[in-house]
This record gives sequence, C-alpha cells and structure tokens, in this order.
Amino acid sequence: MKNLIFSLIFGFIFLAAQGQEKTTYFVIETPYGNMKGFLYNETKQHRDNFVKLVKEGWYNESPWHRIIKDFMIQGGGNKDGRTDPGYTVPAEFMAHKYYHKKGALSAARMGDNVNPTKASSGSQFYIVQGKVSNDAEIAAFESRITQSMQADAVREFITRPENKDLFDKVNELQKARKTAELNAYSQQITELMKAEGIAVENFKYTEQQKAAYKTIGGTTHLDGAYTVFGEITEGFDVLDKLASVPTGKANMPIDNVTMKIKILEK
Repeated sequence: MKNLIFSLIFGFIFLAAQGQEKTTYFVIETPYGNMKGFLYNETKQHRDNFVKLVKEGWYNESPWHRIIKDFMIQGGGNKDGRTDPGYTVPAEFMAHKYYHKKGALSAARMGDNVNPTKASSGSQFYIVQGKVSNDAEIAAFESRITQSMQADAVREFITRPENKDLFDKVNELQKARKTAELNAYSQQITELMKAEGIAVENFKYTEQQKAAYKTIGGTTHLDGAYTVFGEITEGFDVLDKLASVPTGKANMPIDNVTMKIKILEK
C-alpha cells in the first residue's frame, strides 16, 4: 500500500513538472559587454518568434539604430539592411503583470494611425533604460492607460458587424474634426457597452510595480501600448553604457554599434 501511495505521489509530481514550461534565457553580446535575461512564457508568440530569429542568425551583427538616453535602446534590423522580416506579431499586452521597468525587453511597432491593432514588428525590439518616476507621475499614467484601454474596447465594439452604424457615425465625426460631438458620442457608446456587460476597470499598478518605477525607473507611458515579452537580469551597466553612446540624426549612433544574440540552453 505504501509503495502504491509513493508511486501516485511521484506520478502527480512528474505530471506537474511536465506541464511547466521551461524558461528561455538569452544573452545579447555587444562591444560594451553582455546583457543576459529571459523571455516570458505568457507572451508566447513573441517568445517563439524571438527564439526563431535568434536561431536563424537574424541578429548576428544586427545594429543598434536608435538610442535615446534615459529612455531606451532599439535594434532588430538585419545586418543586410532589412529592418524586419516582413511580418508582424499580434499584440500580447499584459500591463498588469509585465511593464516597462528598467531592463524590460519590448517589441517595437508602427504607430496607431497605420497600425490600429498595435501589432508588433517581426524583429524590432527595445530595452528600457528609462528614469525614476514619482507618485504623481505614476497616478497620471494609470489614468492614461485606463483611457487607452477604454479606447481599445470601444474600437473593438464598434468594428463588430452588427455595430456598423456606430462605426460610420464615429468615422463621420472624426473626418469632420468635431471633437466635442465625438467625445459625447463616445460616451454614449460606452453606456451601450455597459448595458451589454462590457466595461473596462480602472488600471492600477501593483505596489511592486510602483516601487520599481520609483527606484530603478522605467518608461511608464509605454505600458499597455507595447508588448513587453522579457527582461534583462544582468548587464545593467552595459545598458547604461549603450544608452550613453553619442548619437546623430534620428538618434542613430554616430559610430556603428552592433549585437549578437544567443539563446542559452539550460
């Protein structure tokens, strides 16, 4: 009987372990040193795409082409001049859990005007350096993220086939630049959504997130608008060095700075 119990316990442990996804680690090699980190399993599409590109050698001698001190360092183009592989990755926003603290690895993307679904670039990414925020700034960004989430919910609602009349009216007001009427109409749409049980709760950072933004810093204004799919855990001094390189037009480093990325098998 005892052996049977042990066997059952061992079996449950084995099955639980089998169900757990392994963590994917990476290292970014640069002339200033290496940055190491890991990818989030919850942002699976971004994780798998990043791993695929790394293993294909896409990032070998890839340039850091946009650097803004106290903000972020961006790269992701191929050394042959291609800026991306020609496809996008659907957004995987998880602002309640993954946010733009210093060291966050996030996907770059085209602007909302040409990319309303906020889909990520197939290869472009940035690593946050950022700066420290205070309580007032954090509260302001909580409100901004809530507004963005509400706008996304309204957009999804009016693009449903059954709500074509709502979409046409919003489009008409936007083209006529009737801001006051548009805001009032948007409020009516929000009430319709509430009547159907569709509501967006106010966004609030966790105490841990607030503490991070007030100590190591980050870029709060990007939360909820760009997909964070990993983070660096080593090499913050390298991040700071890269963020300080001299830049010229379009925030491009004056001297070419490249990278090479490897997936660490563990």
